[in-house]
Amino acid sequence: MERPFKVVIAGEKHVGKSSLVHRFKHNQFPLKDLRSTIGFEFTIETITLTDGATVKIHLYDFGGEPGFRMIFPQYASNCDGLILAFDPSREETFEALHEWIKVYEQGEDNTDSINFLVSTKADLGITTSPLKINEFRNKYPITEYFKTSAITGENTERLFQRIAMVIHQKHQK
Repeated sequence: MERPFKVVIAGEKHVGKSSLVHRFKHNQFPLKDLRSTIGFEFTIETITLTDGATVKIHLYDFGGEPGFRMIFPQYASNCDGLILAFDPSREETFEALHEWIKVYEQGEDNTDSINFLVSTKADLGITTSPLKINEFRNKYPITEYFKTSAITGENTERLFQRIAMVIHQKHQK
C-alpha cells in the first residue's frame, strides 16, 4: 500500500460536510449529535478501489466558521485532494466557495491537488444552476462535480471512491 492520501473537505457551516463523512464511514445518516465542527475533525479510512488497489485516506473535515479559515491553509498544506461542499438550498454557501478555494491555494503545495465540487442535500431536490457550476469549474481547477445526499446515501460512497481512484491514478504515473 502506498502512502496515505490527504483529503480535505471544506465549505461553509451547516452544508453537510460532517454528515457526508459520517455517511461514508458508517453507511448511515447521523441522527444524533448534529453539531458544528470546531476547527476540524480527522478520520482515517481504507478504501478498496475498483481496480483492487487498497488506499488509505486521511480525511480532514474542516469547520465552516469564518474564523477557521485562518488555520485552514496550515492544515490543508501538502494536500492530495480537496472536496468543496455546498448546500444547493443556500446560494451563499456556493458563492463562499470562491473564498474557500483562494484560502486553500495559499497552502503549501496545494496547486496540484485533485479538487472535487460537491453539492450536498440532493434529497431536497434543489439544484444550483448548471451554468454557475460550469463557470466555477472553468475558473478553478475542479476535476469533477458530484451531487450527494447524506440522508439517502446518494453518491457518497461513489464520491470518496472516485477521489481516491483519481489521486491513486495520478500517483501511479
